[in-house]
Amino acid sequence: MLSYIPKEYWFEQGKIYKDQFRYNKKFKLQEQMLTDYLKTNVYSSSFPFLTVLEIGCGFGRITKLLLTNFPHIKEYVAVDLSPHQIENAKEYVTPVVDSRKKRNHNNDPLELHFIVSDIQSLPQFNKKYDLVIASEVLLHILPSEIEDVIRKLVSLSNKHIVNIDWYEEQIPKKAAPHNFIHNYEKIYKSIPLVKGIYKIPIKKKRALLFKLDVKQSIFHALVADN
Repeated sequence: MLSYIPKEYWFEQGKIYKDQFRYNKKFKLQEQMLTDYLKTNVYSSSFPFLTVLEIGCGFGRITKLLLTNFPHIKEYVAVDLSPHQIENAKEYVTPVVDSRKKRNHNNDPLELHFIVSDIQSLPQFNKKYDLVIASEVLLHILPSEIEDVIRKLVSLSNKHIVNIDWYEEQIPKKAAPHNFIHNYEKIYKSIPLVKGIYKIPIKKKRALLFKLDVKQSIFHALVADN
């Protein structure tokens, strides 16, 4: 790849991504840790994040995960720059949505919206969301744009921002041209509205001397009341 233009690259990848995706133990660990972390550190009876904005939803893997594990969600907005991925996501989450309708007899309807847009072009909504989440999205943002993108995510949240991304303390010499390691903690801390930031490495001990390390972390930023 001679040059990486995110919008062009992911528009084309969106046509084939779902067919090429292979679920493995790393994705399973990622999903387990994300679900456990949200249940333990984000969800609470006093603040059950009723509204969610997901950036870069892809074919709906995380969308389906959250809608399955957090049935209290009232509104979910899923965004991706690929129209093909948006159509895949609509199809992928349909069983969860249908199950919820049957279970609640539609007395507790879910507002589920899909939007085709990149982050930079995403309109400023007239509301903020309890949880803004992005999984394996920000690592594909150009270093020259990452600070502005994170500031935008913060501006769209009234409480929590969670992103899952590639992170290693020692930056490898070689990386795919569409993958970047960003200093998320430093960027979040530079934003006045952020009152706290936590990093949780996604890894698991499998034996005394071996552990599954996906070289990713969950980053959780808390937004000050405003």
